[in-house]
Amino acid sequence: MKYQVNIYKKKGWILLKNVFSKKLMSDIICEYEKNEHKFIKIQKEKKIYPKVVDTSHHSFLICRKMIKLLEPSMLTNFLDVFFDSKYILNTMGLSKVKKNNESLYTKKIHRDIRSFDGSDSLWINTLVMLTDSTKINGATWILERSRHSEEKPSKEVFFKDAIQVTGKAGDVLIFNGNLWHCAGQNFTNETRYIITPFFSKPFIKQQLDYPHFFGSKFFSKKSKHIKQILGYYARTPKNLEDFYQADSNRFYRSDQG
Repeated sequence: MKYQVNIYKKKGWILLKNVFSKKLMSDIICEYEKNEHKFIKIQKEKKIYPKVVDTSHHSFLICRKMIKLLEPSMLTNFLDVFFDSKYILNTMGLSKVKKNNESLYTKKIHRDIRSFDGSDSLWINTLVMLTDSTKINGATWILERSRHSEEKPSKEVFFKDAIQVTGKAGDVLIFNGNLWHCAGQNFTNETRYIITPFFSKPFIKQQLDYPHFFGSKFFSKKSKHIKQILGYYARTPKNLEDFYQADSNRFYRSDQG
């Protein structure tokens, strides 16, 4: 994977092909469609639905098949080489790009790291294509090498030089969180589905406390790999009893950086 990581570091992005099976992609979509109403219910109760329409944040908390995306694969092989140390899942959610959904906030030119510091090694974005991403169904646009540009480009500048990354279901787009990018326009009647797992160094706060949500019973049944990815070894102690622990029971372990 060193070759692929070097390409990523040079361009700011890379597409890994055939990372996941099409069956898994289909199973994930099917499970999500049965549970989407649960996310919408909360969004409407909090009166934010218009702002987050067609997006479900932390979707794997309810749709557990998505956890299979975190198991050892070509993607985790890439991440192992890229970080060259421990890392965790910072956040993961599902987005839909449908025809005429102009209110979708991911269609606005943006970067996912809000606090720009120019760092290339603390955080990495991935985009799992649950369905094919094409030029006519809203494939993601990225402005290559823009990760060092703090100022947001105009639409004219962005689309003059941006690249639209197409791929098949099961492919994974990996890109720098500092890259300016946006979802494309879907001109078809079919929905484009994606999941965006973002990974970071363990000392960067997760967007939701996954170990607390799932609880100890859930984690006791999971592999050491999944426990690491979900942040089980990078927790924040809540009191002195939590803090003063033997090395094997520490909330934040010494190998987490």
